[in-house]
Amino acid sequence: MEKLRNYLRLLAFFLLFLGYSTQAQQPIDLKSAMKYTVDHHASVKKAKIEIAKGEALVRESLSSGLPQVSFGTNIINNLAVRTSFVPAEFFGGQPGDFAKVQFGTNWNASAGLQLDQMLFNKQWLLGVRASREVTSFYQLVLEKNKDQVVAEVAKLYYQIQLSRTQRGILDANIGQINGLMSVTEKQYQNGFAKKIDVDRLRVQASNLEVQIVNLDLQIKQAEQALKFAMNMPLETEIVLTDTISEMGFDAVNSAIAQPGYGMKPDLLILKKQQELYQLDIDRWKASYFPTLSFFGSYNYEWQANNLSEIKNSNFWTDFSQVGIRLNVPIFDGFFKKSQLQTAQLNLKLTGEDYNFAKLGLHLNHEAAITSFKSNQNTLRSIVETRKVAEDVYRIAQSRYKEGLAPITELLDAETSLRQTQSNYITTLAQIKLAEIEILSANGLLLRMIEQ
Repeated sequence: MEKLRNYLRLLAFFLLFLGYSTQAQQPIDLKSAMKYTVDHHASVKKAKIEIAKGEALVRESLSSGLPQVSFGTNIINNLAVRTSFVPAEFFGGQPGDFAKVQFGTNWNASAGLQLDQMLFNKQWLLGVRASREVTSFYQLVLEKNKDQVVAEVAKLYYQIQLSRTQRGILDANIGQINGLMSVTEKQYQNGFAKKIDVDRLRVQASNLEVQIVNLDLQIKQAEQALKFAMNMPLETEIVLTDTISEMGFDAVNSAIAQPGYGMKPDLLILKKQQELYQLDIDRWKASYFPTLSFFGSYNYEWQANNLSEIKNSNFWTDFSQVGIRLNVPIFDGFFKKSQLQTAQLNLKLTGEDYNFAKLGLHLNHEAAITSFKSNQNTLRSIVETRKVAEDVYRIAQSRYKEGLAPITELLDAETSLRQTQSNYITTLAQIKLAEIEILSANGLLLRMIEQ
């Protein structure tokens, strides 16, 4: 038994050494943890990239409405000039006969500028507006990603603090057990206690040491999970400074008690999707409108039978043209109609998603409020129970030292006290997690960073 205790002490020291030897620990409170997450998390960075892509999409949409200028050139060698049949009487022949005539030259080249400018296209105007709204949509996605990652970090943060507080309780308990064991060993040596009493205390101390070692491993793993959620290098050593206490848990904060989903990114995203689908509907309706555009071109052309004559200006000619092009859609096989119906159905689906999401947020809010109040009631009961357990343990300890109570009575009182202390800390953590759920359901969690 003594070897096991020495081994556990060595393992606990080794874990402690790992935590402090590599580098100084970085103190971090919940607000700092959430700020770090917002600045470094991969999903937040990806959302910012999507915003940049949306801005590029706006520029792409605008570009099609600006003047389109192009330059083209070519040189052609007609290896066999095409032959055409024309009435022979044009050249003095007999009526009804045909003569073979070749039109063209062996070589020809051309170069020219082409200009196209949109004058009116209602579908384009709505498309530009929609592309701007897409950028706003990605901005809301960014806020949603921030909200999700900070909620996860907040929960992990307080779960770790719960484990650390429980470890403190175990440390205090094992200190009490070791003190009793020292007293009992002296009593045993003087014939006032039994050897089984010493053994039971040793077993109790050994069990507590095992629990501490396992809890240290769980805390270490939870800290790694927290750093992963923050997108922080896993080798960084951190110490969490915010603590869990019963201060401030007397009542639900009135600022968060009433449901308010106006700031929740999930609903704002669905609302923006509805706006985008409405714009899509308007855009397909606009596709029935005529389009008007201006065009112009200037060309320079060369024709000759020998390539060497390309420098001869007598074989070069130029021509140009300008005009207005009107395009009136008449029938496209019901393509636009089907696209319009699809957009209308998408709008209806998004409306259903919005209503269901709002109902879900209301449910989450009510569940969090219920959990908050329920754990408050439990906390009040546990506070009283803890006082009783402390009194019972103190009396049992005194009775045992005076030889009036068996060791089993003391150990039962110690176990009951430890369980009550654990329940107390767990309930405090549940209240804090419920508060985070309420803030998250109302879209207020990110405001903690701004305060």
